[in-house]
Amino acid sequence: MREEDRDWAEFGETPWPLSSLESGDYQAALSGFATRYLLNYRMHMRVHSDNDICGFGTTLWLMGDRAGAAQVWSRVCEDALKGRFTYSSTGTFKGGLLLWFASVWLKDEDWHDEAAALLDKLLRKKQPAMGASFYINLARLLRREVSLDWIQSGFSDWPESRNHEARLALFYAGVSAYEIGDVGKTRQLWSNVQKPKEAEGELEYYLLAHELPKLRKSKR
Repeated sequence: MREEDRDWAEFGETPWPLSSLESGDYQAALSGFATRYLLNYRMHMRVHSDNDICGFGTTLWLMGDRAGAAQVWSRVCEDALKGRFTYSSTGTFKGGLLLWFASVWLKDEDWHDEAAALLDKLLRKKQPAMGASFYINLARLLRREVSLDWIQSGFSDWPESRNHEARLALFYAGVSAYEIGDVGKTRQLWSNVQKPKEAEGELEYYLLAHELPKLRKSKR
């Protein structure tokens, strides 16, 4: 007879890797995202969510493994295209947005095409997934279908949500400027990003904080 499933709390504590990112303990963050991903698999017996995988890739980037990070985000895009995720706080847009960022920084056309393919499919959906509304705007910003001013005019009325949306909009506007070679514009936009009181959950903020010092040293 099969043994009854037992709660993971009997064996250990579920890690919270975002707090490790905040403290700069990347090794702990990497282990935490990996553990959460496998615990998620233990519960659902399938690829369930893209959240922890995106965090794993972000940690690799912060550790200096930029190609490895892009590979992870590429796999997220592949799984999202195939409909393998049953939950995503961003409507499965996050992997495509992050891979677009990586492709611009690494000047990799194949990864750019992968990111574009996912965003194109998601934008063509008649019924967007729950949580996707603001990320739709970010995808359209990268595709230069809307302006930063247009996105800013539609920010949430809730202060916390508004500040969160402002940081993401400035981050991806900076990516878009970098893509056309306007590094000065990227520096300007990113320098206007205010550090959140609690950065947990904003993977893009960690990437920005990691890359901005290098941009400030750049002569471009």
